[in-house]
Amino acid sequence: MGRNLVVGDVHGMYGRLISVLSSAGFNPAEDVLYAVGDFCDRGPEPMKVLDYLMGLPHFLPVVGNHDMWLYEYLCGRGPSSTWLDPRNGGTVTYNAVKDLDSGKKTEIKQWFGSFPLLRVYGDSIILHAGPPCGVKDEKTLLRITDGMTLEKAYKTKCFIGSYMSFVKDIVWNRDYIRTAMRNEAEPDEDDLMLSFETDKTVICGHTPLKKAFHSDAFHITCIDTGSFVPEGHITVMDLDSGEMFES
Repeated sequence: MGRNLVVGDVHGMYGRLISVLSSAGFNPAEDVLYAVGDFCDRGPEPMKVLDYLMGLPHFLPVVGNHDMWLYEYLCGRGPSSTWLDPRNGGTVTYNAVKDLDSGKKTEIKQWFGSFPLLRVYGDSIILHAGPPCGVKDEKTLLRITDGMTLEKAYKTKCFIGSYMSFVKDIVWNRDYIRTAMRNEAEPDEDDLMLSFETDKTVICGHTPLKKAFHSDAFHITCIDTGSFVPEGHITVMDLDSGEMFES
């Protein structure tokens, strides 16, 4: 096997995805590509993104909030108003998938349903938004997320009426990364009390930034660099060397 890379939020930007993978020298036959989630919405080519990623032999994604909205629709729910809100950009994906044949829809649904909430590789914990509120350490995080896929999380939601709080936080909550960014700009001992206890680095997306962000104190790196905005780009990180590549 070759290198181990992780890609930030793609959001239907197929051209930028291929550009950054080319910049990184990605070899699909040998390299493992991890991903922090959010493959569709906003960008113009969601199906090209899905077809490409689903065809990779060594692709290891985690769940993003935009993935959840598409999955719920494919499970038979009507497209949610939140998903179709122009700020979330789901209409482009909805229009791309609504007329697909049932076999293709099932294939995509099963693919998304298999995504775990997080993955661990070496010294990295890969997830979408950040550590959940109230979970202070790596051991607890790995225990509560063990075996939790999008399919299982959604079935639980259907049973109890909502996603479990730690699921929502891992996929949606920006409080941790915002605290880390605030502390980097202006160190505060009260902020440091909130630092997640781990000897690994949490690799996340979800919060679009102009450039990748890292905090040693908070053990986190954010690689969402606004793939869908005109001045934005997609970031890929080599998990072994730490080298960054941009589209």
